[in-house]
Amino acid sequence: MPLSDRIRKLAEKFSGTPTELDEQQSRPALPPRRTPASNSSQPQQTLPERVVAQPQKYTPVSPWSVFNPKSILGSRVGTNSYRINHDLICSSLTCKPVPTNAWWQNLILELGDQPVVTTPYMVKCLDSAVVVCAQTPLVQETYVAAIWHDDWRVHIDGCSRHSVTAFGPLSATVEYTGETMAARVPLVRGAAFVTVMFDTPVQLSLSTVHAVIGVDNCSGRGAAVVKLNSGTTWLVSCDNPVQLQQSGISGLVSSGPVGAVRLALVNDACPQALPALLLAKDTIPVGGTIDVTDEALFTLRWITQGSGLSDRLLMFALPHHQQSLANACWVDDIGRYWTSMGHVRAVQGSQWQWTETIEPLGFSGQSELSEEDKVVLRELVQTDANMLPEDCGVLPPDPYFFGKAVARAMRIALIADEVGDIASCSLAIERAKSWLAPWLDGTNPDYLLYDDEWKGMVSSRGLIDPSADFGQGRYNDHHFHYGYFIYAAAALAKLCPEWIEERRESIDLLARDYCDPSNADEYFPFMRCFDFYEGHSVASGLFAFGDSRNQESTSEAINAYYAAYLYAQATGRQSIARYIRAILQLEARSSRVYWHLGDLASDVYPETFARGRAVVGILWSSKADFATFFGANPEFIYGIQFLPYTPAMALLLKRQWVADIWPKFLEQVADGSVTESWREIINLAYAVVDKQVTKDRTSKVTEHDDGNSASNSYYWIATLK
Repeated sequence: MPLSDRIRKLAEKFSGTPTELDEQQSRPALPPRRTPASNSSQPQQTLPERVVAQPQKYTPVSPWSVFNPKSILGSRVGTNSYRINHDLICSSLTCKPVPTNAWWQNLILELGDQPVVTTPYMVKCLDSAVVVCAQTPLVQETYVAAIWHDDWRVHIDGCSRHSVTAFGPLSATVEYTGETMAARVPLVRGAAFVTVMFDTPVQLSLSTVHAVIGVDNCSGRGAAVVKLNSGTTWLVSCDNPVQLQQSGISGLVSSGPVGAVRLALVNDACPQALPALLLAKDTIPVGGTIDVTDEALFTLRWITQGSGLSDRLLMFALPHHQQSLANACWVDDIGRYWTSMGHVRAVQGSQWQWTETIEPLGFSGQSELSEEDKVVLRELVQTDANMLPEDCGVLPPDPYFFGKAVARAMRIALIADEVGDIASCSLAIERAKSWLAPWLDGTNPDYLLYDDEWKGMVSSRGLIDPSADFGQGRYNDHHFHYGYFIYAAAALAKLCPEWIEERRESIDLLARDYCDPSNADEYFPFMRCFDFYEGHSVASGLFAFGDSRNQESTSEAINAYYAAYLYAQATGRQSIARYIRAILQLEARSSRVYWHLGDLASDVYPETFARGRAVVGILWSSKADFATFFGANPEFIYGIQFLPYTPAMALLLKRQWVADIWPKFLEQVADGSVTESWREIINLAYAVVDKQVTKDRTSKVTEHDDGNSASNSYYWIATLK
């Protein structure tokens, strides 16, 4: 039966007219649970199943390696001073690596009271309540953010603590415990409802920061349509046919005990939104699994409980899902909900699938060099190679800027190899090897070590000082930092495989840290930085923010997965390479959707924010910001989305977008740059539109970004299609 017909049938049932849908909804009830003696006069309750830890499902990809880091690093092992809070996460979950960049990270950081974004809702888990907020916009010229307000507070009296008891790539479960009661909250990305389940039935108590101006009970359903003076309408649904009654100005209570309550915002502009939600209210998502095939086919499977049919599950898809989901059953009757990442669209069903289109990509550029370009590049790489310092002591001491330096050296080596300058190639290789050796051996001052608390590689300075090395010891920006290391290692694996073979176990530790595609590695978490629902990475590590997770540099994230892809290929690990290549393509596409403005096809953000700029600087879970963490200069905000210039940037910088924004924004940003190096970074983006103009604009540059060189700039321009 078409979905629209099913909704009409449900509307008839809602009005009390029997229909064939009654029979379709018939399903054996779950085993009843005991009702407290004090409520023995109430009807016996049928409760949802207990939410248990859901096993994570992954593509069967082999890990980079399974060696214990201690067997490789020796004494270079430490314990992070920022400890896992076992009051906020179940101790049994810490037997395996605990994520450090997950979307639900705020649940276990600091006091655990900062919001997480399930989309389209934001949720806080406090000791005595679960607080729910529907995202509403605060739109300014330089940012757009979701405003926090206590739309609903589900009171959980009698519980003294709460903790995360299950997690996966798409969900986390928070359990409340106390002497008199227990409750569970399955937080699932994209869920149309926020659900709270009680182990023992209780009288429901809700409150809101708004005033309740109307409660319309749905006869025999245990559900009510509640209107608030904020102008919003909510469906409050219980698992038993109780009445919901207003209590005071801003409260709501149930007439009898309930085992679960579900809250959903109702779009008043869509007359069929309520029937669509009623159809889905008994199908509860409690988790999800992911699968990625060699053909870049992504499958998200939602795990459900409750008395509803799994094919009636209602979830919300983000804009990048809306572009790509195959054979999706869209429920447009419910309307689109605003989020800080664009309007989400409802989709019915317990499985999502889409395929990423893999673009050609390797060590070299998009096209072959002409003989004329080779002549120019031989001169440039010789100069660049000869400028690489022999003394390691003059190199940057921190992992980020050192990583940029060693990746730059190996870019020079690769270009020299391609144009046939063997001497310059050999010189750059020898420099890179001598620079990397102290980092791999742990003899440099800011050496790397294994953190046996959070299971990762961190800098020794970062382990002591949370602000050192850009928060490296708190797992901030790890894919940025180690992506540069792994890029250099990939180039060495191509040009000097025998050296890499001797060092491979040590280098693998860095790949395992940020880009481990297997759950068979007990020493590092699965895909530390990547968010499989949002389709891009997050960088913020073990820092709690009111706007939740964030990422600044999309281009460095793309470079990190590009590096891991090349490294896997060059070291003969093809299954890993194919898996990461799919992740890389999704990262690039989502970056274009959520960070790129000015594109005529993009309507993700409100016009007030989008019209005066062409990029988002920092994307948070609940905020899009035209800013950076290191300065407000426009060339910083744009440039950090473009560097480093490697062949992978062709996945990000598309001709139509750059051509559109160049005369409006980029040209004046480049011309107004306070430094020559940032001006070059902006100008190089224009090469995807006009190679000759870009050559002219960059021909006299003498100061390059610390991750760039004259030969690399010229190569980028020359090898574009």
